[in-house]
Amino acid sequence: MAACLAFLASAAASVEARAADSVSGKARVLNGDTLVVAGRVIGLYGVAAPGLKQTCLDGKAQSYACGTVAAKSLAAHLREATVTCRVRETDDYGRAVSVCLRDKEDLSAWLAEKGLAMADRRRGQAAYVGAETLAWGKRRGLWAGSFEDPTNRPRSAYNRSNAVADANKPETP
Repeated sequence: MAACLAFLASAAASVEARAADSVSGKARVLNGDTLVVAGRVIGLYGVAAPGLKQTCLDGKAQSYACGTVAAKSLAAHLREATVTCRVRETDDYGRAVSVCLRDKEDLSAWLAEKGLAMADRRRGQAAYVGAETLAWGKRRGLWAGSFEDPTNRPRSAYNRSNAVADANKPETP
């Protein structure tokens, strides 16, 4: 019994340690809500951006590549900045879901405020609803027209072999 309790305590400590992980470095943007930082695939906590192949309609009902716009806007915003990410969990796709900061700026909040991503209300992750509401009120980004809800978009597992959806490279069909 004591061995079982010790094992459970050790496992809980290990889970807590992984949840408290932090990673820092220059970020490579894979898509509007996924980065690679220090070799680790990072999903931005609390937001969902359109996939790279997703198109949306702008305020004039003209189609545009909103997923690519989100990814390239994030890449331009980050440039050579150092990003620090605090890992909260690992999602079903292998991403270390994290709160990431550029200096003191929360990248998820930045994306939501610009209308480049939606607040992800699943699993209690409603932290960025206020930022999204600001974008909606000003009809910024996605909110200027119409779009498919990116929180429900299909994803595939992220790993180094398929992490080629870099915002600076064209996506292959």
